[in-house]
Order: sequence, then C-alpha cells, then structure tokens
Amino acid sequence: MATTFRKSVEEFTPPILFRAIAAILQRDPRSISDAARRSGQKGSDWYDQSFEDNEQSKWHYTKSSYYFLWSVIADRLVRVQARSVLDVGCGSGQLASLLKDKGIERYCGIDFSAKRIVQAKQACPEFDFVQADAFGTDLFETYGYDALVTTEFLEHVEGDLDIIFKIRSGARFLGTVPNFPFESHVRHFRDANEVAARYGPYFKDFRVDSFLSNDKGKTFFVLEGIKT
Repeated sequence: MATTFRKSVEEFTPPILFRAIAAILQRDPRSISDAARRSGQKGSDWYDQSFEDNEQSKWHYTKSSYYFLWSVIADRLVRVQARSVLDVGCGSGQLASLLKDKGIERYCGIDFSAKRIVQAKQACPEFDFVQADAFGTDLFETYGYDALVTTEFLEHVEGDLDIIFKIRSGARFLGTVPNFPFESHVRHFRDANEVAARYGPYFKDFRVDSFLSNDKGKTFFVLEGIKT
C-alpha cells in the first residue's frame, strides 16, 4: 500500500514541486510518502485556527483573492434563476454576501467550523448558517434548495463522492476544485479531464471550465451540472 501511495503522490505532484519538497526534507524523492501523509483531511479545529490565521477570511468579498471565482458561481446561479441555495462548506460568509447582493432569495450555508459560522452570521445576517458536519446533516433532504454549491470543499474530504450522492436529483450543482496540493487537500486535479472523469458520471449536462489564477499555473476548475 505504501508503494501505491508513493506512486500516486509522484503522479499527481509536478516534478519540480516534488523535487523541491524532497530537498526541503533532505530526503531522497522516493521517500516523499512520509511527508505526503502529513497532508490530508483535517478536523474542525484546524479550520477554526486557519480562520484565525487568515485575515482575508474576514474581508469583504470584493477584496478576496477568490472574488473572481465566486463571481463565476454567482453569475451562473443568476443565469439559471436559482432561488434557493444550499452551500456546503460555506466558510465565513463571503460567497453568501455576494449571492445576497446578486439577488439570491434563500440560502443556507453549512460548515463544521464554529468560528467560520460565527463570522458568516455577522457578514450576512439575512441568510441562514448552520454549524454541522456535511456527512451527518439532514439538510440535503430537508432544506428546499434548487441549487447546491461547494466551493473549495470536495478536495478537502475523503468522502467527496458521498457528498455528491447526497445531492437531490434534479438540483443544479456548482463547485470548484484546484490543480495544486495543499496541507489540507486530500486530492487535486491535473486538468479538466480528470475532474470530469471523477464527477461527470453523476450529472447530466456536465461541464468543467478552467480558470487560471496566477502566472505560475495555479488553476481552479468550475464544475456545473444537473444531478441525476
């Protein structure tokens, strides 16, 4: 299993980054699996602390480096005349505030970070926010949404497909995933084809669009489709 894990890390990590990490650790690249195991799914306390450490999470949405990405999500929801949104992994309420300003009528955000939910309620008191584990909440069944959003969430959890299965049939889905590794990432994707291969089978009219974030190749993929 360790060999398989190491090969997976090598496959999905750009060679330059792979060698750089190995150099930092002063190890042979073939031993990188030891470091890679330190990345992966984190608990709510990790996200509470990351919120405290990241001032950008408290800024108005227009000042965030994610604004360009949230704008794509918001514009697409407006285009399809979405009326009620369930946001899984809603964070500190910045996207919610943008959706409110765009005219979305009903919204419920879920996040298991207590500190992020407190901030979200302050940032956008007109909408509903619930501190809950996405894998245990019944809001997928009980909340009346016609669109479900997950921005920068699916790459952080082992059970990403479990969340996909929970989406109500006929609901529009909009999500984002990245092409780069990070401490709290379980996975990332090299290109749009990899994204489509993992998530496309569960939707109709599925599309993946790539958005370059900087001149170093950092990219976000926007997913959209109708849950089958």
